Amino acid sequence: MDGIIAVNGEYFDPKSASIPALDRGFLFGDNVFEVFVGFKDKVLDLGPHLSRLRQSAELLHLPIPWSDEELKFELLSLAERLDMPKIYLRLVVTRGSGVGLELPNPCVPHKIIYGLPANSLPEKVYREGVRLRLFELPHTERTAMAKTGNYLRSILAMEKAKKEGFSDVMWNNSAGEITEASTANIFFIGRQGDYVTVTTPSVKSGILKGITRATVLSLLQKARIPVEESIIYKDELAKYDEAFLCSTVKGLVPLAQINSHQFHTVRNNSIFKHINRLYQSWVASEIGYYVDWNTGVRVAPPAAD
Repeated sequence: MDGIIAVNGEYFDPKSASIPALDRGFLFGDNVFEVFVGFKDKVLDLGPHLSRLRQSAELLHLPIPWSDEELKFELLSLAERLDMPKIYLRLVVTRGSGVGLELPNPCVPHKIIYGLPANSLPEKVYREGVRLRLFELPHTERTAMAKTGNYLRSILAMEKAKKEGFSDVMWNNSAGEITEASTANIFFIGRQGDYVTVTTPSVKSGILKGITRATVLSLLQKARIPVEESIIYKDELAKYDEAFLCSTVKGLVPLAQINSHQFHTVRNNSIFKHINRLYQSWVASEIGYYVDWNTGVRVAPPAAD
């Protein structure tokens, strides 16, 4: 099966699905969305994602007329229909139809849910790490951020980064503070002898508060691994030994390089590998079994150290 797209509750094959030509999400990017990852009929972090969807909608004054229970039912029903090892679910709510910039009154939102096979990354990405190219944002954003469908800036920056031999984008704001990648948060790991610290950019630097980021913070705190949210300047990269990205669909991805600074994230005794094991164990506790993250295929639990 290639997937299913539900438009306002009606199911379509991806090749035949369509939205109204006057949809404001299409015309103006006037929408909010969340991406979920599913393993067969299990979907991770439903509650936190839906809570963030509503937070984004409040920032845009966009009403969401469906309850969380209704949205959960639709998402889980779609995942059950697909019955794939790993599923990409995207819930989009637009402000409905309208041509002018004035907000429509009444507002009749549109709801689109995409259920598709999750893309797999090349295995060498998890084995060798990714290389990021720093780009500067034109301003420093200090307020809460909404998750909307406008990614043109990242699309163009990523194209330039790939032409220069990098894998993705790493943004810093106009104050020189590291923020996030194109679709992922970042963690840095510093090591002085036996003392390890893990740091992730502060929300004050202008990042989207990632759901996976919150999970990693919680897991590290429970494991008593020192972790903090802090402002990190781009000229401080050299003090970090390891780094990794985290996102809903990609999971935890090791970093090999940002600009010219190289990390040692994929070495045999890296702290990242321990953190990744913590995360994979958490995933197994949520869905009931261990998986190969990249494919979603069920695997045997790791052998005890």
